[in-house]
Amino acid sequence: MQTSTKTRSIRGAGVLAAVAVAAAFVPANGHGPVRTTAAHTFHGVWKIEATDARIIGGYGNNFAYDGKNVRAIKGRATAELDMESGVGKVVVELETTPESGPIRFSSDQSWTGKIRIVQMIDTKKMRGARLEEDVMLHGDTGNEAPVMPNIFNYFATWGPSTIWVNGEKVVPMIGSHTMLSEQSRGADGAIRNHEGKPYSPMAPVKAGFTNPAGIEFHVVAHTTQPDKNNFPPHSAWIHLNFGKVRVVEAPEGAKIPYKG
Repeated sequence: MQTSTKTRSIRGAGVLAAVAVAAAFVPANGHGPVRTTAAHTFHGVWKIEATDARIIGGYGNNFAYDGKNVRAIKGRATAELDMESGVGKVVVELETTPESGPIRFSSDQSWTGKIRIVQMIDTKKMRGARLEEDVMLHGDTGNEAPVMPNIFNYFATWGPSTIWVNGEKVVPMIGSHTMLSEQSRGADGAIRNHEGKPYSPMAPVKAGFTNPAGIEFHVVAHTTQPDKNNFPPHSAWIHLNFGKVRVVEAPEGAKIPYKG
């Protein structure tokens, strides 16, 4: 179920410093970054089904901005969120294939087989759990770390997840973050601007890397234990992107795409 492999780590102290100054996502203890203020609050229910799953990188480089080591994997994700009550659930079901290879979670853990991730959210009972709507995140927005470019989100979640591998609970609790956003990754898995340049947290301009007419779903979970050989510099990560999203239900007033 778990094997170890070797991989080449990303280098660049400047990039590591840029993302180390602020946790990108809520840590396992439930203490997240300062709450952002959404442009609008629709007070409705979001239900989505997401497919066309891809693993984004792995230990060493978990964002793979240039599209290298972005691989298709069998899988789907569902989310059901009640924005008014602050309660929600995100479920991810994956299965590795010979083409996808293993999921490299940390320096000494690689997962193969069936992986299940469940994020539970109750903003009134769980410290640090958050739901946001209609909000710009990452880049130079001042909301979250610049591990992604400026990106519009229909909704975003922060809260603890549990991870099972082949039916065994391997991670009882880990901080996690999801986003239903405008499209950022192209067919080759890269995040590029109109000049074809891959995104970087050190890019002087952090806008212009997304397609407002498209839509995608992101899921990440990571530890907060430091690891300078990983990017971002935490000991373990899983990063997934779903390129096809079916919006089953959306709050009244939510416009998809929001522009384009």
